[in-house]
Amino acid sequence: MLHARSAIAVIVMLAAANLGWGAVATKGPQAFKRLPHRLSAPPAIDADSALFYDDGLPAYYWWLPDEFDDHYFNVRFSATDSCRLLQAAFLFMQLPNDTISTLPDVHVLVWPSGGTLPSGLPSEALDSVIIADEDVVICPNDTTWDTMYVSLEVLDLHFSAGQQFHVGWEPDSTDSTDGPLCILSDDGVPETTNSCEWWGGNPGGAAWGTFLSDWGRSFNLMIRAQVELFDALGTRIWLDPNIPHEFALKGPYPNPFNPQTSFQIELPSPQNVRLEVFDLTGRLVDQILSAALPAGRNLITWQPEGLSSGLYIVKLSSEAESFVVRAQLIK
Repeated sequence: MLHARSAIAVIVMLAAANLGWGAVATKGPQAFKRLPHRLSAPPAIDADSALFYDDGLPAYYWWLPDEFDDHYFNVRFSATDSCRLLQAAFLFMQLPNDTISTLPDVHVLVWPSGGTLPSGLPSEALDSVIIADEDVVICPNDTTWDTMYVSLEVLDLHFSAGQQFHVGWEPDSTDSTDGPLCILSDDGVPETTNSCEWWGGNPGGAAWGTFLSDWGRSFNLMIRAQVELFDALGTRIWLDPNIPHEFALKGPYPNPFNPQTSFQIELPSPQNVRLEVFDLTGRLVDQILSAALPAGRNLITWQPEGLSSGLYIVKLSSEAESFVVRAQLIK
């Protein structure tokens, strides 16, 4: 088991998320810091346990100095159909107020997936490319986002429908003036296990881990992958690491709650769904939602009216499946 470190989390988009707290790690990624010039951390938020919604902007930077080169950050993707990998995209920045350091080269790697984590050692990547420091693109400041696109066509990597793989990076310093490079991440709800890291200095032994499962945080790194489908049109799409693989209902957040709480509906494909509330006798007491929802993680807020304190059963139903969770209302 990897040792917990200060972090916090949520959902990944190339420019997605909110705000929060951070603490400097003593070993490994020396970051997890709130971006300067963003909104201050909300009151009464416990940085070690609270999850809150994002506002669609990057929230944190993760400082990865080259002297800790036993660390590799990556995101897990799943091929929607047979395809070949075209390119990856990253959101990088230097440490705020660092006007002295030069940029390191960036080593971009693609690993096979063993399910949740990359399989094998970091050195056993399917293939990789080196981006020279002069070609590294960084966000010019902490309020302007500039994406670095990396062509991976030369690797000629093909994946079958449903096959998972990981795209990640490490800094590769070539000069004594090279400074730390930071990867941006988002923050909030919903939880995912897509962001992974190899921590070579882990006291329990070098290992892969996810920030959610191994450190209790669900932040997502700002990394994307583009593929070309093997169809008649050669369709090119950006894979979304947040498309779930299973029908599920997560939450509620918080629980117990008053006066409102939220649920996360996870759909691997667009579906017509109902979200209904029953009391412990099985009587329908509220219908939160009845609608067609897109594939992905859909956040739904529930503020019950006219219900007394107590335990309720919340049921998500589609034409083929259902999922049940419990919610406790406290007044």
